[in-house]
Amino acid sequence: MVEERRATARHKNRAKDWMTSGEVARELNMTDAAIRRWAREGLVEAIKTPGGQYRFRREALDQMLAGNGHTPRTRVKH
Repeated sequence: MVEERRATARHKNRAKDWMTSGEVARELNMTDAAIRRWAREGLVEAIKTPGGQYRFRREALDQMLAGNGHTPRTRVKH
């Protein structure tokens, strides 16, 4: 029972380490399409799920933003 709770907690923590393209877009005030384009062009570290969706490591995104103090130029969603 205790081990099951620990395994569930580890799984939940790992899930929080990854963000969807929509979550990244909202956080950066950008369009979802722009974030996916960054992933395709290799501007941001991402994986593609078997279903074709992108996932972004929160830590990698934070490092990218902290590394140069700004993000690549793109249209802002209004």
